Order: sequence, then structure tokens, then C-alpha cells
Amino acid sequence: MNTLYLMFSRVANYSVNRFERLRIFSFVLSGAMFLVISLSSCSSRPVLSEMRASDSLSEASKREFVAASFLSAKENYRGAADDYEKLLMAQPTNAAIHYALAKAYVSLGLIDSARQHSEKSVVLDSGNKYYLRFLAGLVHQMHDYSRASDLYRQLVALEPGSPEPLTYLALAYLAAEQPEKALPVFQEILAFDPKDKTLQAQVLLMQIKLLHYNDAISTVMDLIEQGNGKEKLSLTLGELYMQTEQHDLASTTFREVLKENPKFIPAWLALFEVSVKTKNRPVFLEDLNRFYTSNQVSFQQQIDLAKLFVVRSNKESSFVDPSFAMIDEINKRHPNNSEVYALRANVKLLHGQEAASITDFKKALLLDSGNIAIWEDLVAAYLTLKENRQAEKTVAIIKKRFPVHPLRFRAMEGEVCFRSGNVKKAALLLEKVVQPSVAHKDKQLYLQAGSTLAVCYDKLGFSDKSIRLYESILDIDAANYFMMNNLAYVLAERGKELPRAKELALKAVAAEPENASYLDTLGWVLFKLADYDKSREHLEKAASLDTREPEILDHLAHVYQKLGNPEKAQETVAKMKKLQKK
Repeated sequence: MNTLYLMFSRVANYSVNRFERLRIFSFVLSGAMFLVISLSSCSSRPVLSEMRASDSLSEASKREFVAASFLSAKENYRGAADDYEKLLMAQPTNAAIHYALAKAYVSLGLIDSARQHSEKSVVLDSGNKYYLRFLAGLVHQMHDYSRASDLYRQLVALEPGSPEPLTYLALAYLAAEQPEKALPVFQEILAFDPKDKTLQAQVLLMQIKLLHYNDAISTVMDLIEQGNGKEKLSLTLGELYMQTEQHDLASTTFREVLKENPKFIPAWLALFEVSVKTKNRPVFLEDLNRFYTSNQVSFQQQIDLAKLFVVRSNKESSFVDPSFAMIDEINKRHPNNSEVYALRANVKLLHGQEAASITDFKKALLLDSGNIAIWEDLVAAYLTLKENRQAEKTVAIIKKRFPVHPLRFRAMEGEVCFRSGNVKKAALLLEKVVQPSVAHKDKQLYLQAGSTLAVCYDKLGFSDKSIRLYESILDIDAANYFMMNNLAYVLAERGKELPRAKELALKAVAAEPENASYLDTLGWVLFKLADYDKSREHLEKAASLDTREPEILDHLAHVYQKLGNPEKAQETVAKMKKLQKK
């Protein structure tokens, strides 16, 4: 939900600021307590008069304590710490000295020692809010959020009616990723100032994160009543209605927003989503027509909204038909626009209608023959259909039409040569693309061209070059499982670094457990490691997922042979040869 994202961003900034305040607080507190100590030495009041009588110091130790405090004020923290330690030898149960020593250790960067003495001060005087605050800030800084939460709860009990310890408690829960505990605390804080929008936003964030959608709806309504940001908040309200399947209320809310602002594209998108979710095609088409005939919406906005639906269609099948409907409606109103045909062609290519995409790409080129991007998309469509000859012809046309063409075209030409079996020429073309400068300027182009070039090197017998290139690609894109798989296979074929090959293959399979190619690689690596039972397990699964790949059967036959099952091996070889003939 786009609007919710904006709300989350604002709340995140708020949380960061509060944590920064928390970090600074411990040091501000140090200065405040030092002033109390210093002032007490210049008056008739006892030192640390706000602390309990049990912590009162003898006159002699008081002078030594004040002297140590002056050293600390002069930033001689090591000297101050040494003096405090001497005092503790005589008074090991004096909470005030443990507390002062903890502060000196913080200034010296000795956080563990600081915590040890800060904990001791709290044990000796558990009701002292200064000690509690200091220790809570310290352990929070050390990421011990559980301990920080316990301490802030004690401070809340000591300071009833104060929002500050509640705020720190809530933030500690958030840091500990315990939103279910943070929410009621934020709501308690909000009771002090029900109109605090930042706190309301924080509460809303918690409610949504915990799926308390009905409560979130009430919070959004309160925010809307306050009058600011009504448009975006109304969009959030509608989206919450969708989460609770109150689709009629969602639709009504979005329509009210559009009544006020027909140009608000997110509301149009949300309104269309309601129709898609409820499978109400007539209403969808009716709203779509209203959207396209509105003089408040530009052609580019229409295209952009259609592209958003196309992205959704790649993840949710229910958005496929609406995506085509959107593009068809634009096409009716703009029959001579090449961008519309190209968009529809790409959607067809995305959803397995490769042959139909060719027609739309050609129509787009009739209207805009100078658009090299459309020519490149046409080549991609031919390659997807494995019509390599047509792809070669189209590349030849492009080279004549565009004597100067972008670097990405050379990568595409190299891909076409590779698919057509001209591996040597493909390598020569791709080597000009796979350069460090390209990796810096266009990472995606480098990765695409590099992956094909690495395979070219492997086929040409340059396995060392292939391995180096795979390593280079993984340095840039560490989560590229396709490259992991390929590198693992090359290493297995060469019998090199087999433990590493196994590690790479396992990562690839873990990422895509139903990928037959990855399973085949893992099975083959395990074969090379003589782990034949596990090898058979993975290869049999690979063969069941991809019944058209003879190489998997070849590997499986080798495994059966090693496992002492020659009949099964012969049967598998026969299947492999049959596939090879096809």
C-alpha cells in the first residue's frame, strides 16, 4: 500500500530521532549529576542530596569523591576512575561511587566495565531513578533490549503520570522487535496528548503490523477528523477496508477521494484493484472508461497505470486480463501510437504469448521504425520462440538501419550468435561488452553479457576463463544463483574445488528447490564426491521435473552404474538416446 509506505517512512524517522535522544540522554544525565555533586561540595547540603541516606559519604571520602569528580569534569577520566576505584576499596557497597565510576568508564569507552558498576549501583539502590535511567540507556546502547525494557518498566512505576519513561519503554520494545508489547505502551502515551499526530502515526504503524485492521481504521478516522493530509489518509482508510474485505466501503472511499481530486492516480489504481479483487469486470470496465475519458488524466498517466498493472500481473494471475483490457482500451483511443503496441507485445511476451507478441512488435515498428528498443524487443521475442534464424535476420536489419548503435545491442547480437551456434563470434562480441567500465555504468548489462560469455568460454574449452568470469560476476552479484549453479557445474566437470562446488550448488537449490537444472548440477557434484545415494535422489527429482533434458538422464545413468544397477542404467541410457534423436 503506497500510502502506508509514506506513513511508515515518517514514523521510521520519528523512531530514529527518539533513539538518538535516548543515546544522548545518558551523557546529558552524566553532566546533570556532576553538577549536583559539584554544587553539594560548595554548600551545606549533603552530597547527592537526592539520593538515599544510605549513600551518604563521610566527610573525608566526600572530599576525595569531589576531587575525583573534578578530574572527570576536566576530562581526566582515567584519573577519576582510579580515584573512584580506591574509594570503592573502602566502601564497596556505596551505590553513588559505583554510579560515578560507571560514568567515567563510559567516557573511557569501557562499556562492559561501565555496565558492571552501573548494574551494581542499581542492585544497591533499586529505587534510585537516576541510576535506573543511566543503566537503561547504557544497556539499550549495548542492544540488550530485554534488560532495557525491565529497567524502563521500573522507571514507569517510579514516575507514574510521566510520558518520558513510557516512551523509552515503547522504543525498547520496538528495538527488540516486540510490536505487540510496544502498541499498548504507545496507546498509553497517546492518552497524555490524544492529538499528537506523530504518536497516532506510531500507533497506526503498530496496529497495521499486528494486523489489527479494525483498530487501525479507527485511528485513521481520528487522523482524518483532524483535517491534515485527508487525501492520503483516505486512501489508507480505503486500503484498510480492502484488508478487512469491506470492499463496498473501500470503493466508496476511493470514489470520494477521486470526486475531490480526479488527478489522484493512486486512488484510481486502488479503485481498479477493488474491482479486480471482487472479480467485477463490468464495474472495472466502466471505471476504466471514465478514467480514460477524463480530461484530467494525461496519456502518459494512462500508460504508467497500465504498466503498474502489468507488474502486478507478473505476480498475481488475477491481474493478467485487466492488464490486457487496460492496454486494449488505450489502443482503441490511440490506434497509431507505437508505445501502446510495444507495451502490449511485451505483456504478451511476459505471459507466454510469444507468437502473438511478434505481430504487435511489427505494428509498433511500422509506426516508429527508428525506435531501436522495439527492434531489440522483437529480437528477444524471436529468441524466446527459438526462431534463431529470424533473430539473425532482424539483427542484420538493425545493423543497416543503425550504423551507430548502443552497447547493449552488441550484447544482444552476441546472444543471437551464441543461440545460433556461432560461439566463437559470440565470444568476440561479448568480450567488448564485458568490461570493468560497463560493470560500473550498467551492472545489469554486464551481468547478462557476462553470463553468456562465461558459457561461451566453457564451450570453447577455456574453462579457466569461464571460472574467473563466474567469480567476477558473483563478486558483483553475490546472490546470482544462476551463476552459482554454472560455476558449480564447471568446477565439477573439472574436478576442482569440489567442496566449494557443493556449497554453491546447495545454495542454488535452496533458493529454487524445483529448478531441474540446479538439481542436476547438485546431483553431478555429489556424484563427483562419490556420494552416490544423495546424487541419485537429486538427479531423479531433476529428471521428473524436466523430462526433455537428455543430460540429466546421462548423469543419472552414471549414478545407477556406480550403485550396481546396470539394468536401470541401460534403461536410462535408452531414454536419453530417444530424447537426443528428437
